Amino acid sequence: MNKICLNLLVVLVMAAGPLSGFAADKKTGTPSDIDKLIKRMEQSGALDAAIDRGIQRQMERQAEAQRKQEEEQQRLQAEAAKNARAVDVNRDRVLGNMQADVSVIVYSDLECPYCKHFAQTPEQAVAGFDGKANVVFRHYPLPFHGEIAKRAAYYAECVGRQAGSKAFFAFVGDWFKLTKTNGQGLEGGDAQIREVAQAAGVKDVASLDACARDAAIAQLVEDDLADGTRSGVNGTPGTIIRNNKTGVSLAISGAVPAEVLEQGIRKVLAN
Repeated sequence: MNKICLNLLVVLVMAAGPLSGFAADKKTGTPSDIDKLIKRMEQSGALDAAIDRGIQRQMERQAEAQRKQEEEQQRLQAEAAKNARAVDVNRDRVLGNMQADVSVIVYSDLECPYCKHFAQTPEQAVAGFDGKANVVFRHYPLPFHGEIAKRAAYYAECVGRQAGSKAFFAFVGDWFKLTKTNGQGLEGGDAQIREVAQAAGVKDVASLDACARDAAIAQLVEDDLADGTRSGVNGTPGTIIRNNKTGVSLAISGAVPAEVLEQGIRKVLAN
């Protein structure tokens, strides 16, 4: 008998009032009053009904506790999301209207398989908002994806420095298409990285390589990583949808469908 059933039985027996001969007669082995009561309840169906009600109440309590836990988690995420730095068109990589009311800020790892799946989703989500929303890419290379994840971020930033944000997003898109993910990088190694960079618009490959070794670029990526962590991001992709006028923000975790981002954009625009 499980704990719920046992507790119910105790309550039912107590409700029945004082009983005499509570234990079976040791000499005759005749059933005790409690045994008789249980048998009567079993025969009438009252015991099963009481157990069912108890299980239902327990399930309802668990569901309510889960709901409250999720609400608290959402509240904490919303509070943390306010810590995301404001979008700076001179610092951030922005896709779409630079002056958009809302930004979909994506903290991403170029070696994350979920990010690869999610790569085109933010752009799809903002497409229907007539320039009121844009996409901002920030780096969040996860430690267990090794140096190649950081290296990919460095090259992406250097492509952007040399050829602009349009080239940056082209490089990022091609990297996601070509990478084997999980720290394995591009099959063709450095030679293929340069090819992808040139396809995105880079002209000076030697300068690109030098830029990717620059400590300032490494620091920029680390700053993005720290910003994401302050903002409650603990995995990739992590998205913060921010109203650039009011600062109202909400956090979304994981590779969600475009519809989820669209709902978030509408909610933040309303504020």
